[in-house]
Amino acid sequence: MHWREMREDDVAHVADVADIVHLDYPENPEVFAACFRHYPSGCHVLEGDDGKVAGYLVSHPGRQDRPPVINQPMTGLAEPFDCYFLHDLALGASTRGRGFAGEAVRIGVDEAKARGLSRVVLIAVGDAHGFWEKQGFELLGDGLLDPAKGYGPEARMLVRPV
Repeated sequence: MHWREMREDDVAHVADVADIVHLDYPENPEVFAACFRHYPSGCHVLEGDDGKVAGYLVSHPGRQDRPPVINQPMTGLAEPFDCYFLHDLALGASTRGRGFAGEAVRIGVDEAKARGLSRVVLIAVGDAHGFWEKQGFELLGDGLLDPAKGYGPEARMLVRPV
């Protein structure tokens, strides 16, 4: 298995992985297509030995005060950029615990550095907070989000310097 850049024909497979992994946070496939359209260099897939998509990373530059809204396709990147968003990272069950998520975080951090951005921001949902803390992320302020963004009450915004 290895990470590679996403191709347009991967988007449907990314949506399939999302449907399995993010049961509580479903997103229309157009969300992934829009991310790919607006910032393809931030979109990657974990390709299995069988050539199938086993996970994905969707990331892009943006503004901390304008985080992605769940299940809403981006109409463009929020400028001027002040951070790099790890918009979504998901791995199929058979890939977990093998270091692939950490590799995806490094891909995102490297992309942020290449863009000259000093921090990576994400929204942690479900029970993923501990994983993100191990990756060097911490609460951004109190971490609370506007409920209109569509995330659950346990969701928190986290930040990591690059």
